[in-house]
Amino acid sequence: MTLLPARHASDPLTFGDLDAMPDDGGRWELIDGSPVVTPAPSGGHQCCAGQLFGLLHDACPPGTVVLPAPYDWRSEATGESFQPDVLVIRRGDFDPGGPLRATPLLVAEIVSPRGQFLDRALRRARYEALAVPAYWIIDPAAPSLTRVHSLLADFPPATCATRIIERLDSRYRNLRLPHGVRPLR
Repeated sequence: MTLLPARHASDPLTFGDLDAMPDDGGRWELIDGSPVVTPAPSGGHQCCAGQLFGLLHDACPPGTVVLPAPYDWRSEATGESFQPDVLVIRRGDFDPGGPLRATPLLVAEIVSPRGQFLDRALRRARYEALAVPAYWIIDPAAPSLTRVHSLLADFPPATCATRIIERLDSRYRNLRLPHGVRPLR
């Protein structure tokens, strides 16, 4: 993970600066005027993200779309750009040709060893400030799912979070990993 300071406090980076960054395989985000670059995720992280995507896809109500990373969410109000691991948005907010401009209904981040601070502190604070209705932090090492906040009364349904972590847990117990790859538990 790389967290680079903005050029000057009075001169934060912009979407144009972000768009000019190299296509180097890193996940480039713009948080509070500074570029944040994270490396490609591990296979275990991607297994968890794929399972979470499928479970949310099955559980979310009609009129919503579940998207995996990378999919750029840009807040015009703050000039920030995020690429959550999994997000749920209103179908009407989906733009197949460009980034998401509306606030997602649910943002889920899957914790990686090098991304603890980003997911548990920096992104959490920014998502709360941007009034993201629901933010989940999934830790596949536990496994655990933390519902950080939920401004929507029952979205996804209350049983959904429990069902998701139970399914993630059971799938990881039975997951066949390639030789040399250790289980997430």
